[in-house]
Amino acid sequence: MSLHRVTFWSELLEKVLIADDIKNKRDDAQLELETLLKSKLLSNSIGIYPFGSRIMGVGQETSDLDVYVELDNSFYEYSESPTMEVLKRQRILSNAFNSESSWKRIATYGGRCPIVTVKHTTGLQCDISCLNGLTYRQNKLVMYLFEIQPIARYMVIYLRGWIQSIGLQTSFRSHILILMVIFFLQLHNHLPGIDGLQKNLEPTVGPWVTTFNQLKLSDFKMSKLEVDEDSTRSVLKQFFQFYANFNFAKYAICPYLGRYVERVSFDRHMPQRYTQLRCRDNKFTRFTTAIQDFIFLDFNKGWQIKGMHVRALQYKCRKELE
Repeated sequence: MSLHRVTFWSELLEKVLIADDIKNKRDDAQLELETLLKSKLLSNSIGIYPFGSRIMGVGQETSDLDVYVELDNSFYEYSESPTMEVLKRQRILSNAFNSESSWKRIATYGGRCPIVTVKHTTGLQCDISCLNGLTYRQNKLVMYLFEIQPIARYMVIYLRGWIQSIGLQTSFRSHILILMVIFFLQLHNHLPGIDGLQKNLEPTVGPWVTTFNQLKLSDFKMSKLEVDEDSTRSVLKQFFQFYANFNFAKYAICPYLGRYVERVSFDRHMPQRYTQLRCRDNKFTRFTTAIQDFIFLDFNKGWQIKGMHVRALQYKCRKELE
């Protein structure tokens, strides 16, 4: 997928239509999964919340489905590591797939956010967690940003295909691309900082604010960009120009503030609730890249990206401008 191809716009529109169809259509496999979970999980209260790229409207036909399962009103639970209760819920989720059904358990993962991975006979794969309520809320905020500035979603859909074509999809995954697009648009005065959308709101989970004010772009003296072939191609070129020259070593990608922040002084720019509870080792200076999650403010989502991946990205960005 290249900006220079005459089929650029038609190919992108086709991908957008696919993403729209995936987002708006609850297929039989998803309905069957919800029915199975509700019948197998012995809980007084159960909530099933799909999220991820398929739900945000940037999914592909091969995209996995992510599902957060809330048991017994546990939505706002917060902990730095899984509690015994969380691990117990994971076992309950895992055991729900012991019997015969079209969904089969293929893996169970531990870590900070335990996941049960299942697969449908149609090939659809699903990651299920009982500790992903905050990620679900984060996705709601991303969807709102896509709503007020629609070109952002088009950019992410294009960049997902582009990053796969250059072989960097394992380093710059879709959630990384979303943050990079949001930050780029913020710096060019097309989207507000997340802190502006959360002004005067109190933390809802631990130190983190998960809600936001549904303000208009006009409240920030901004306006929607046109979503057509010329405008989209132009903005994508600006994106490539920006990241081809971005100083990853000096600056953090910080969509929470939506402005340049030097990595060495990162802590000083964060709210007090962050500096009081952040991890002891500074994850925003000791890794090659610093890409801040805008809900979990102490989480560097770029910690796995290597220097060679950044150099390859910037080289490919420059090639797109030739």
